[in-house]
Formats: sequence, C-alpha cells, structure tokens
Amino acid sequence: MKRIYFMLGSRKRAKPSVAQSAPAVAVATHKRVGLSLWEVIKKNRGLVLLFFTLLAGMVAGSVFARGADSGLLGRLDFLFASNFQMRAAQAWYETFAASLASSFMFVLTAVLLGLSLWGMVALPAVVFFRGFGLGLTGGFLYAGYGFQGVLFYLLVILPGAFLSSVTIVLCVREAMRFSSRLAAGGMRSESKNIGRRVDLADKLRLYLIRNGVLLIFLVAAALLDMLLTSLFAGAFVF
Repeated sequence: MKRIYFMLGSRKRAKPSVAQSAPAVAVATHKRVGLSLWEVIKKNRGLVLLFFTLLAGMVAGSVFARGADSGLLGRLDFLFASNFQMRAAQAWYETFAASLASSFMFVLTAVLLGLSLWGMVALPAVVFFRGFGLGLTGGFLYAGYGFQGVLFYLLVILPGAFLSSVTIVLCVREAMRFSSRLAAGGMRSESKNIGRRVDLADKLRLYLIRNGVLLIFLVAAALLDMLLTSLFAGAFVF
C-alpha cells in the first residue's frame, strides 16, 4: 500500500501546474511572434528597404535644412508643397491642388520609370528625394521656429505627407517589380519573347490598375492635407 501511495504521489507531483506552464507558453508564443515577424520582413524586404530609403532621405533633408532659407523652400514648393507660409493664406482648393500635384509628380515619375528596362535602378532615388523634401521642410521649421515649427509640422504637414509618402513607396515597389519583369523578358531569346507577349500585356494592365488604385490614396492624402490646413494653419504665425 505504501508503495502504491508513493507511486501515485510521485505521478501527482510530476504533473505541471497551470502557473508553471504559463511562462513556457508565453515564451513559445513570443518566439512564434518573433519568427513570424521576421518571416514577414524577409518576404517584404524590398518594401522594407524602400522605407529605410525614405527615412534616409528625411535625415539627409533635415541636415541640409541647416543651410537652407525660405527662398529655397519656395522654389521647391511645386515638388514638396513646402511653402508653409502660404498655407494659411491660400484657399482650400489651392491647398488640395498643390498637395495632389506635388505627390502626383512622384507617382508619375515612378510609373514611367517602371515601364523601362533599367528603371528599377533609378526608382529608389524617387523615394529618397521624397524623403529629402519632408526632412528639408521639417528641419527648416525646427531650426527657424523651434517648438512652434515642430508642432506645425506634426499637426498640419506630416499626416497628409505620411499617407502620400506611403502611397509613393508602394507605387515605386510596383514599378520596380514591373521593370524587373521587363528586364528579365528582354534577356530572353526572341522566340521565347513571342510566347510571352500576351502575358506581358496582362501584367501591364494589372500594373496600371494597381497604380490607379493607389491614386485613390493619393487623393485621400491631399484631402487630409487640405482639412488639417484649413483647421489649424491659421493658428500659427510665421
């Protein structure tokens, strides 16, 4: 009897409790989450690199802003809609048009480069230059107006600029994919290319449709920029 009781007791003590198994489950879950996140990054490493390129451009622009003046921002307004002093004075439709036009130029450049064989080489420069404009405007506002400039940048400029920049990055990724397909097809023999023309036409149609959908987000970014400018730009005096 004592032996049977001892065996039952040892089996009972060997059974793990909920409190003891909880840390192990948490560690396993954390490992799975970390592994899945790493897998997502690996599968989208091209997109991640483009976002790092955007950040690098913002850093470069903020550093360059130390020697910039308001005249330079005015000359670059058609690219970056960076003339913050005019935002409070101009009409709402002018803000919308300026924001949409400046972002559309980057998208149009990316789409056209995507239609060339070597466009994938130059496309990261589009993202970098976009980030450069954002960093230039933010750095100039911080250097010239301190906390007020930073608040204006975060409240009025950055939300719409962030949405449009994400749209531009996605457009550049699509353009790089299509350009790489063109380059791969151009290296094939002529007989093989004849059989791929129909497939390439379908991919071109899909490429244009995807960029058309991205234009919707570009319009949304311009509307957001217009709304925030109408609401808050008048509260700042530069």
